[in-house]
Amino acid sequence: MKTIRCPKCGSDFYWNETDSAAKCVRCGTVYKMHPQVQPVLMPQVGRGVTDLLTVPDDRTVAGRPIIKTYIPKNWRYQCGIRMDRFDLVSNPMVAGVEFASPDNSAHISFVGESFYKHFQPDRMTAHLQGRLDDFTVSRSPSFFRLKTRMNASEYCDSLILNMCQGRIAVINEKAPDSSELSKQQDTVSKLLSNGFLDAAASWAGKTYRINSPDGRVLNAYAESRVIQLLKSTVVPAVQMMQQPFGFGMRMMPQMVNQERRDIFWDTQYEYVLIAESSVFERAMEELEKIKKTLDYLPGMYEARDAALQLANNTVMGIAQTNSDSMRRRSQIIADKDSYISGVQQQMFADNAASHDRIANRNSEMLREVNTYYGSDRIVEASTGYDHVYQNIRNPDIFAAQEGSGFEFGVDFEELKKTDGDY
Repeated sequence: MKTIRCPKCGSDFYWNETDSAAKCVRCGTVYKMHPQVQPVLMPQVGRGVTDLLTVPDDRTVAGRPIIKTYIPKNWRYQCGIRMDRFDLVSNPMVAGVEFASPDNSAHISFVGESFYKHFQPDRMTAHLQGRLDDFTVSRSPSFFRLKTRMNASEYCDSLILNMCQGRIAVINEKAPDSSELSKQQDTVSKLLSNGFLDAAASWAGKTYRINSPDGRVLNAYAESRVIQLLKSTVVPAVQMMQQPFGFGMRMMPQMVNQERRDIFWDTQYEYVLIAESSVFERAMEELEKIKKTLDYLPGMYEARDAALQLANNTVMGIAQTNSDSMRRRSQIIADKDSYISGVQQQMFADNAASHDRIANRNSEMLREVNTYYGSDRIVEASTGYDHVYQNIRNPDIFAAQEGSGFEFGVDFEELKKTDGDY
């Protein structure tokens, strides 16, 4: 139950968070509410047979069976979506199942196939580095893929280190059998046929002894198959290039296509068993039954494809937005540079015209002449004349006078004196 204050009368009343409406007991006002989905924590109990599992608290797959697996009798279990569901790379939906024995002496965890892109630490991923090294902030082992290359053995170590506290020691490590090696070869061949340049597969099944801080001695088992992949991708990038600017050159950002080598991780599955030493062997038998029967159902692939399409559309939308933003930025820079270049050229032209006027005025002063704008040319006349006229019918006939005592008639037009700007 949750306490709510009525906006109308101000009194407090209780609301069941799964109800779609709430009523104030004082004034009787009814409010429409958004019911909150309550997570179900391992409510089911296994029957010792293979069952179909769904995720009851996830709207995209609720009621749709996505996994089938053997469930140990009387063990509690919960199916869910794990890790970076919307990582916008290529695994927006990763299914997993948790199993717990009736007395909580043993726990088994399964996480399905995860496909991740490897990131080199830089300024863009700096905000993640703290989470990578601080297990109190995030206990998701998927983040290791952001900065560290690991084979399957190292990855199993990271899983146990991330899930357990205390002193940890490896007491046994299995070697891949012929069946596993055949699976690796088939998987690598398939990936190489899908455009990857290189693929390296590794498998590990490791048993650990854990001396927990509370004094208990636990055994743990981790198993995983990891494939490191290399792919060549053509991506848009910003490159600084020289472009004309004014009377020189300047560096301008340009969008170009560049080839990039990307590293990917394909962690095809993860099994982790943690149990008290006295029940470890019996729990391992149950784990083997789970491994032999666990499989994805068509509903899982359908839901994953739908989520992947949504993620890809989101990535394309982000890329298009970034590209449009870069184009706008480039256009703004080009417009600004064009304006500055135009202003500079006008300044240079005005400065040159000013020098020409000064030179022309100096020449007129030395030669004791004034210049006038004629109808078809610049006309020079002695400084002794106050007015100069040009014949309208015959532009080669001029007249001049001192003072203003004589009118030359309508056939003559008085010329305007220049200011050296010709």
